[in-house]
Amino acid sequence: MRKLKKIEVLRELLNENISILRCPVCKKSIKYIKESSVLCENNHCFNISKKGYVNLVKNNAKTIYDKKLFESRSKIYEYGIYDELSKEIIDIVDKYTSKKNVNFVLDVGCGEGYYLNQLYSDEKINSKCKLFGIDISREGISLATRYENSILWSVSDLSNLPFENGKFDIIIDILSPSNYSEFTRVLNKGGVVIKVIPDEHYLKEIRS
Repeated sequence: MRKLKKIEVLRELLNENISILRCPVCKKSIKYIKESSVLCENNHCFNISKKGYVNLVKNNAKTIYDKKLFESRSKIYEYGIYDELSKEIIDIVDKYTSKKNVNFVLDVGCGEGYYLNQLYSDEKINSKCKLFGIDISREGISLATRYENSILWSVSDLSNLPFENGKFDIIIDILSPSNYSEFTRVLNKGGVVIKVIPDEHYLKEIRS
């Protein structure tokens, strides 16, 4: 059986989840999935990358988060420094998703996708959750797609989330900025936010 390319996996994920996507420009529903783009009801068009993500930011602004930063942070993750935090997040997600067969989980400011990929690798989570990761940085999202999985990655703005109202069970916000009005909008009635906030000594030893 032929192995699907990342862009083919992405098209399948977009088709499966098209009902929860909305246009960040006009707020209308996303209606069409084409070979290399998605379109909303008003024909606003967004590119699909061969790397396996969709770009849902109309005018990409430069950010301070470049490829070098994400690659360096990935090396820190590989040393296991955040393993305990990752396990705690998995436990919390498992707890809050135990009562439903299908749960929608969104990681905002996911960067290179470490925590979402850890969730995906947990069989209990993988069997009952649909995972979505967004970040404003294309460099971060490009790195996030390097693993083989069924996570829907997108370049998106957390202040203008490209999702319909009330669709998510859990939002994960790990050491990243927040937009609580948008979180409230896209969470369902029983939804929760898992938020990790850095204190003043965050990464002090590594920075020095």
